[in-house]
Amino acid sequence: MLFNPQYVITEKILNNLTAIASAREVIEQARLIPKWEASLRRQAKLRTTHSSTAIEGVLTKYPKLSKSLEKKLKAVCVRESEVSYE
Repeated sequence: MLFNPQYVITEKILNNLTAIASAREVIEQARLIPKWEASLRRQAKLRTTHSSTAIEGVLTKYPKLSKSLEKKLKAVCVRESEVSYE
């Protein structure tokens, strides 16, 4: 038995979906400055880590978590630079 939701796509919903799709395309085509990209990746990693640990009941504050995460990221970068791909 398949689930068949009952809904109607109104003109307002269609307009909003079109606006979202257009905005998404602009964002996907935009070039990021490498420094900004690195910063955004760190922030995303920090927020993801904070959220997943909070779900598990471990509450940490951003500054403490940020310092710990930065140390781990630096350690990973050092290990990756030591790897030879030849």
